[in-house]
Amino acid sequence: MINIYDFICSNSSFFNQLKFGGKGDVFIDYLCPIQEEKARVWSHKNCLMYVVQGIKGYDSVNHYHQSREHQLLFIRKGGVILHQYFQEPYRALIFMFEDAVIKEFISEYPTLLKPTDLKDIDFSNQPTITALNSNPFVKSVFISSLDYLKKPTAESAISLEIKFKELFVNILRDKNSNTFARYLSWLCNASDASFIKLMRENSHYNFTTKELARIACMSLSTFKREFVKVLGVTPGIWLHDQRMARAISLLCNTDKTISEIAFELGYNDAAAFSKSFKSITNINPTDYRENRFN
Repeated sequence: MINIYDFICSNSSFFNQLKFGGKGDVFIDYLCPIQEEKARVWSHKNCLMYVVQGIKGYDSVNHYHQSREHQLLFIRKGGVILHQYFQEPYRALIFMFEDAVIKEFISEYPTLLKPTDLKDIDFSNQPTITALNSNPFVKSVFISSLDYLKKPTAESAISLEIKFKELFVNILRDKNSNTFARYLSWLCNASDASFIKLMRENSHYNFTTKELARIACMSLSTFKREFVKVLGVTPGIWLHDQRMARAISLLCNTDKTISEIAFELGYNDAAAFSKSFKSITNINPTDYRENRFN
């Protein structure tokens, strides 16, 4: 899978971008260069994205979202499968940022979030991709931030960090009906539940333990300790079991081809998936599916 953050940052001549803050967060004027109809990508940073032009499909666990022009999206860190539409170029303005930035921002401005009893909310099934309510203030933040890409100075980076805070203020402006605000509160406070959600959303991709640690913003040793503490098993065993459970679910509950399932699970091809599946179940995926319905 391609780490889209690393790919963008290593191709600064292709993507207009500017980093801000102290954690490598970045604002990008993103013109999609991907030519494949489907592509597996991931990031260890969250995205707030304003779609300027074009259409793109985002496929995550049990959820598919097709973006449209002028839509505002929150994309949770981790992996997604992109579905490309080539009628016109896809352009989006994107802020990429870590969880820690959200927590620091909410700590600095606690009145932005309406007090919430965490016992009353559960976002464990919240989709990885969430379409948010936009407004003229939100759009103006994205558009005006483009000016700082023209002169990428230290002063521009400081101004861009302020713009990012302005963006959050305007998204959280409506406290009464803002599901996103409650979701942020849950992410920031329900640490074990949000960790489990993050792992489950990304368990079926072919991530290494080191990559999952990066998604969780932890060192490898800290991640392993936290994983065992929260889930009661080592990452390797748990990921193996979750990936196989996902394979069986897709075989039994969808009409996806073996090749499509292999792609979704991160295998190079159907043959590699079939070999892995048979080594565990002693039967190939096609026969397993046929026997399941006979």
